[in-house]
Amino acid sequence: MDDSSWINCPHCGLKHRPRAQSLCPRCGRTSTLSRASTTAIPSVAALPRPSVAIPSVSDRAVTPVAGIPVARAAPVSPAPVAPPPARPPERVPTVEYIPSLDPTPARLSTPEPETPSPSSNVSAALPVGGAVLLVNAVLHLFEFLFLPSVSTNASLRAAQLAGTLVGVGLDALLGFSFLRGKTQLRTLAFVRLVVGMFLFGGMSLYQAQYLFTLVVFAFSCGTLVLVWGKPSSFLAGVGLTAVLLGVGVEIIGFQRLSAVQPLADRARIALRPDLEGRQLGEDESIVGERHPYKLRVPSNGWYRRKGEVARTPDTSVDVWLSQPDHTGALVVSVREWNEAETANLKEARDLELRDLRVRYPGFQLAETSDNGTPLLDASLASLTGSALRDGKPFLFEVSLYKANDKLLLVTAFAPTASFAELHLQGATTGLRPD
Repeated sequence: MDDSSWINCPHCGLKHRPRAQSLCPRCGRTSTLSRASTTAIPSVAALPRPSVAIPSVSDRAVTPVAGIPVARAAPVSPAPVAPPPARPPERVPTVEYIPSLDPTPARLSTPEPETPSPSSNVSAALPVGGAVLLVNAVLHLFEFLFLPSVSTNASLRAAQLAGTLVGVGLDALLGFSFLRGKTQLRTLAFVRLVVGMFLFGGMSLYQAQYLFTLVVFAFSCGTLVLVWGKPSSFLAGVGLTAVLLGVGVEIIGFQRLSAVQPLADRARIALRPDLEGRQLGEDESIVGERHPYKLRVPSNGWYRRKGEVARTPDTSVDVWLSQPDHTGALVVSVREWNEAETANLKEARDLELRDLRVRYPGFQLAETSDNGTPLLDASLASLTGSALRDGKPFLFEVSLYKANDKLLLVTAFAPTASFAELHLQGATTGLRPD
């Protein structure tokens, strides 16, 4: 090792290599010296001070020697020594940085307490429950559209519509939240599933839809198991099985419904709860319920109206056909023939005209006709006219038939612009009593 590259600190005697800012690593003072002074001034190691005190000369005892007189020396007083002149205080440079010879120890990092992540409380079944709720939002709309209510009660229909909208919105919100692993809405999901189970299940039970009631209860209970708490694998499997069974029953039900009746017709009937059955076409005929007869359907897109709804204003109504796209109607009524009121069909026609003017003030008669002869009574009498219905101009056509002791009354009406399009002109004259 080359000693010429080492220097000795003139203050503490430490031998070290040149340091940054020429500072000694031990005492922190300036240790810069020239190469010559470094070689000229040898370093002297400090001798250790003895720990045992050496007695002074005056304290030593002189051992006498035989035959030689001993003269005692007078004590010598020490000469006064002048104190060394005071040296000016040495300027110690400010230590800005003293590099250490030892390697810097690594900082001991204190382990921070582990905080449980938000996902630690999330069950693996929760995202599955979120996906199930999103699927249920779609199925909920399908149920409302393709499983029309049997009841025509307006309050019940309003409750079903409100429940459908609220249910779809909540299912979508909860589904997206659970898919993201959020657990803040579990209580809301519990309330929604329990209330929906009893609300929709109760309405289905009231309408005698027992299979749908079972589906609602199975779906709600299975979904509740998936989204609430941390179910075991077995319990989560049971819940998912119940959900899949409910969904499977609904899909099979939709397929069977579409085979019997197109889903588009069911959606139309769901929006018009007063209608029933399937859509009737132009080449079809309807038959009477209270009396045997046949009547050809004038055009496409007609539906039967439910009997309890059709007979509300008039108990004599037998069949009421409705065309929802154009607000058209074709009604067949069966009444008892009253000889005291009407002697023939002409008088019965005049009586019906008076009734029309009572129901529709301002009814304008356009034409009357019959097939009678001077020798025979007419078997058909008809009239046409116009009036305002619900504030809109409508055209009317009425035909009357006599069949034994029954009076068959056929009435057709539609908006003026749609009357000809629906082929209602002359449609009431096509009835064939049996």
